[in-house]
Amino acid sequence: MFKLNPINFALLICASTFSISSFAGSDLQKMSDQELSDMTGQALMSLSYLAPTDSANPMRNISGSNNTGFYKLGLEAELSLNANIKNLQLGCGGINGAGACDIDIKNLSLSGLPDSYDSSGNPVFNNGRASTSASLTNPFIEFAISNPDKASTRQVTGIRLGAQQISALLTAGLDNLSQASTTDGIQSLSGFMQIASTTGSASTKAGTFGLSNNQILSGYATALGSTVKFTSDPSNSSTTGITIPSVSTTFNIPKTTVNGVRQGSVTINNIPASVGVIPIAADGSSNYPASQFANDALMVNLSCDSTTGTGLFGCGGITLLASKAKFLMAQGSNIQNVNLSVDFIQSLSMIHNIPLTGTGGYLSLQSSPLLWPGATIASGDSNLTSLSAMSSNTDVAQKGWWMSFAQPVQLGTLNVQNQVDISAVYPQVAALVTQFLSKQENYPALDAGQAIGAVFGVPITQKLNVDLGSYTKANPATLTLMNQQLVNQKVVTNCYGGLKFC
Repeated sequence: MFKLNPINFALLICASTFSISSFAGSDLQKMSDQELSDMTGQALMSLSYLAPTDSANPMRNISGSNNTGFYKLGLEAELSLNANIKNLQLGCGGINGAGACDIDIKNLSLSGLPDSYDSSGNPVFNNGRASTSASLTNPFIEFAISNPDKASTRQVTGIRLGAQQISALLTAGLDNLSQASTTDGIQSLSGFMQIASTTGSASTKAGTFGLSNNQILSGYATALGSTVKFTSDPSNSSTTGITIPSVSTTFNIPKTTVNGVRQGSVTINNIPASVGVIPIAADGSSNYPASQFANDALMVNLSCDSTTGTGLFGCGGITLLASKAKFLMAQGSNIQNVNLSVDFIQSLSMIHNIPLTGTGGYLSLQSSPLLWPGATIASGDSNLTSLSAMSSNTDVAQKGWWMSFAQPVQLGTLNVQNQVDISAVYPQVAALVTQFLSKQENYPALDAGQAIGAVFGVPITQKLNVDLGSYTKANPATLTLMNQQLVNQKVVTNCYGGLKFC
């Protein structure tokens, strides 16, 4: 296997030309059959052709397009490359409209893979990134020709540049910002890229629960041998709410595919996640001290319905003496096992580090959709005869410019940098807690002292441990995360001398 950089390759071509000229003028030497059989070698370049009917031609069964052949010129060598491209724009304007590009990437860099990764998953280069080079094994140029066997009607319908294997770090953008950028990184991408399954984590932002009409808690409690209905009152001036502290959660991100024309973001739906314990009162440790919940209170209205009964010495008697009460969470109160379904929507401008660890890849231009030889085809699409019917897991290069990578890209652990606001989940949690407290086996029990104290305005302090595991298993609470800054997307400069880009 040869290892060449572009300059060495040019020199080699010149030297080869000189050698061939010199060889032509020398005497040929006769070799025996045995001497010929002992000779081995490898061609620097190879030329191959896939006919429209060839079994390896992915277009052979496509209706209306089964007359496409492929000519491929390959370099049987390893190219080394380190490059920075300030502004890569392909397929801009025209049928796409003013300002729209098939591919628009700002501050693109290609280098060798890092020597290691830090504790956050960011690349580390021992001698500087600019001292490394990407490795492109067996690069090639390929042409798609319709009607290749008819000189009068044949025409070029596509061209692509690629490599059998690419070992490199591809980065887009200069800075790992906390919000999407319109001037840095990937702005538009037409192409096919699989993202390997990975894990992630996030910490939630602390908040206050119970201060709005969509966060009302309701349920039943037993007191003095009777059942009383209670309903929190967010409009009461004495309601200060319940503190929801910051908690951490991990989640598993399934394998997903970025596939489409002029995309600006990637969406991963229905990521399962679970929050084991959400303290809603002090837990006896320094992590969640009593001072954190010192001002918490819910005013609740007490009432009777068909479930409680309305006898004078039952619910009716209690509510006659006390129609309202202040409710406090006792130490150890918590909400347990909240299952979530997370939709993750991330701007491509916030994904900077794309390690290519031996995957094949190509950049192509075609006048109509094409399946290039060797392109990824989902198992369920292999027998289809229409490109438009194929799923998003099949690499159908669309009209215009197209960038593709053959194997799934490992983005590493996707840990969210900043705390995530989950207040949008509070109304769902309120409904689930109400459902929990409306089942008889979960009714809080008030002793005589608490019931009598409520009549005289003494707050009711009760420990609640609300396990929502069974309630959220089939119908998890839903949460959407959008444009989250990821800790492992720091961009390492590909320049000498402290420059960000060169």
